[in-house]
Amino acid sequence: MQQIIHKLRHDTLFIVTTILVMLASVFGLVSWNSISWPTVLSLSALLGLVTLFQPLGFIDALADYFIQKAQTTRSLILAIFLLTFFSAMVVTNDVAILTFLPLTFALAKKITLPVIKVAVLITIYANLGSSVSPIGNPQNIYLLAHYRLNFLAMAVPAFLLLLLGLISMLLLGRTIPKTPIKPIQKSSTFRSFSSFEKIFLGLGSIIVLLSLVTQSNLLESVVLAGLLIFFYDSASFKEIDYGVVLSIINFFLLVSVLIRLPAVASWLSDVGRSATHVLIAGVLSSQLISNVPAAALFAPITTHFTALYLAVSVGGFGTLVASLANLLAFRQIKANAEAPLHRNFLFSFTKYNLLFLFLGIILAWIILLIL
Repeated sequence: MQQIIHKLRHDTLFIVTTILVMLASVFGLVSWNSISWPTVLSLSALLGLVTLFQPLGFIDALADYFIQKAQTTRSLILAIFLLTFFSAMVVTNDVAILTFLPLTFALAKKITLPVIKVAVLITIYANLGSSVSPIGNPQNIYLLAHYRLNFLAMAVPAFLLLLLGLISMLLLGRTIPKTPIKPIQKSSTFRSFSSFEKIFLGLGSIIVLLSLVTQSNLLESVVLAGLLIFFYDSASFKEIDYGVVLSIINFFLLVSVLIRLPAVASWLSDVGRSATHVLIAGVLSSQLISNVPAAALFAPITTHFTALYLAVSVGGFGTLVASLANLLAFRQIKANAEAPLHRNFLFSFTKYNLLFLFLGIILAWIILLIL
């Protein structure tokens, strides 16, 4: 418990958002009903499961496998980008980042990689890939449910976002050196488990992931993830990033504060009438409050589904808080890299995210003109 409290005391985002929520509570502006509990439960189960996998040796084993199959650093990194991009469509951008960033750090300990550049682009392709799928991220699930639409409503813009991802991957991949990879000795070791333990871990993990994909039985999935941690590595409870879960709760509460402000309510009413205004406002709002709360902020005041879908998809690029996945990526950097690399990551992150934000806005504007 002391370790968890220590981490929270040094978590700037959690502290700042908590102070803002407490101040707003004094004036009675906070609505607890604004919290998206499916999002919170999904993230909690996901963080628990991924935190468990690392001490069990799965990440290192996966790194060894990739190195054995790849011939050059370029082919290795492109394979990671593609896996991140397409897996995010099914298991969400958060899962993709919490899987492939630790993998990148494990690879970097074995061979020479441009680790910061790779980490930044993994984050971008996780966000982009998840935006293509109706179940790839919480905001897509929320928007389709709110407007009572099926995935065909987002088919055309999603396909164009898919093209943006694949074409950019092809171009950026050419900037990575084709350095031959020398064979290495396997260094990863699995913990020894009985047949029952293997089956329980495998089935339990699949059940949790299926729950996240289908967004059903989420509370049960959190309990199951907790049981898996307790059974296989109880020390992992101390390693879970509770700060990011509490911070996303604070973001939802702060959105409820914004909605109650007369000036904001009036502005939202005006914005909601125009698809172009929804696009611009949604992108800008995502930079400040994250794209999931931004979707919850604008959905009730506009009928322009495509504009809002594009706004919160493109809005995931930009600042660290623009997407929850961005925050998860930065926390992985802080946990696995030396302090000087934190600044390098922020610089590289900003550079590439501004590029994709600009390209995304242009593409979204063209889509709105066509549709």
